[in-house]
Amino acid sequence: MRVFVTGASGYLGAAIAERLVKAGCEVQGLVRGKDRAAVLGTLGVKPVVGDLENPESFLSDLKNNDAVIHAAARPGPEAARLDQQVLEAIQASVVDGRVRRVLYTSGVWVHGDTGERIEDESSALSPADIVAWRPAHEEAVLDLVEHEAHVTVLRPGMVYGGTGGAFGAWFREARDKKTITYAGNGSQHWNMVHVADVAEGYRLALEHARGGSRFILVDESHFTVRELAEAAAKAAGAEPKAWPREQVLKKLGPLGAALLLDQRVTAGKARRELGWVPLHTSFVNEAPDLHRDWLAGEKAPVA
Repeated sequence: MRVFVTGASGYLGAAIAERLVKAGCEVQGLVRGKDRAAVLGTLGVKPVVGDLENPESFLSDLKNNDAVIHAAARPGPEAARLDQQVLEAIQASVVDGRVRRVLYTSGVWVHGDTGERIEDESSALSPADIVAWRPAHEEAVLDLVEHEAHVTVLRPGMVYGGTGGAFGAWFREARDKKTITYAGNGSQHWNMVHVADVAEGYRLALEHARGGSRFILVDESHFTVRELAEAAAKAAGAEPKAWPREQVLKKLGPLGAALLLDQRVTAGKARRELGWVPLHTSFVNEAPDLHRDWLAGEKAPVA
């Protein structure tokens, strides 16, 4: 299978692309520059240099694939507009190209604050402001089934592992400042998932998901943010540091509000229908290994 991955040099996209290469897929990855293209080449991914701002820069390559995985995300006020442009390019690749499988990346923040409830894919959505546009985009991509496309929406939780993401930033702060700062008083729960398990979930969805499906990808641990920060700080030889809610909201705005969400969701559907079994199930217990992996990744030479 020929698969096109947007955001292929990013934290999540690179892991997905590398996993698909190992599974025997021929993978093309969208990148913004030649330096990142060289890194993709070391993973066995054929780079396509282009920009989300200009879909024409990659549309012809996209159309010549069997499947597309949209994993690119560019934070900021332009996020929705850029995502819409990519969706339009994907639609063109389905209508006028050979693409027949589409995997779209959403996220658990579309569930909003769940409190004590444990929600799944059937739950009504109340998205955080920062992703208020996501549910409509999920529906838009699912509409491609009318063009005989096999579409799957995936909602990963808070992704950890390796050097990237929010938790890579925690370890970086621990190294530089000997602290790990967490949002609010830390009583809120986050839904966690290891980046390698997310990549495996995408592989399974590409091969086995029923068209028109949505899947949450989380490890079911439901730790509080304070528990996560304390484990990470202990592993890194740092001090956990609470960041008052008011300051979080003032400094980070909608992103801060999302980080303060108290969420519990379940990936039972992915386990039942895809046979997805996360190999990493406890950030708290694995924190020392995660910190060692982060250190090794930071020291690794850049290709």
